[in-house]
Amino acid sequence: MAGIKNVVLAYDDSEGSKKALQLAKEITSNKVGVKLYVGHVYEEKIKSELVETNERPIEPLPINNFPADGVQVPPLAMEQGALDKSEHSIITHSSEQAFNNAKAVLDALKIDTEYSILEGSPSESIIEFAKDVDADLIIIGQSGDEGIKRKILGGVSQKVANNAHCHVLIAK
Repeated sequence: MAGIKNVVLAYDDSEGSKKALQLAKEITSNKVGVKLYVGHVYEEKIKSELVETNERPIEPLPINNFPADGVQVPPLAMEQGALDKSEHSIITHSSEQAFNNAKAVLDALKIDTEYSILEGSPSESIIEFAKDVDADLIIIGQSGDEGIKRKILGGVSQKVANNAHCHVLIAK
């Protein structure tokens, strides 16, 4: 791998990017002068989900063993059984979680690594990031999506491979 000094790893914590991480680890470990740039395209989404709960509704607290009517009022339910569910926000595609997972693998190897959050279209952001760091190689995982849209328009890895200024290694 002579001439490879700057390697970009496109990492989003998907199965394909985990395979790309393993390839990046093999290519960059024990190589003097090679720097690994890990880029994650920001796609953090928050979704709300109703979750069943086993907790009982709030009941008035007793004061000196007498019921304290009127002191504490539980929320009124609009429908019977509505107190059995609560809404929770769940973060998906977290950049922080993706970097933590990548760091867990890479930090033990003492590889010179830099982590960057990218914004915009995934393929365009990865290509631009690779230009900015003067990358010699981009390592990216193949997406598992096989939908009609991907067949017609092409996936992120295909777009990166077709438009990058340097070599692209697609992990399968």
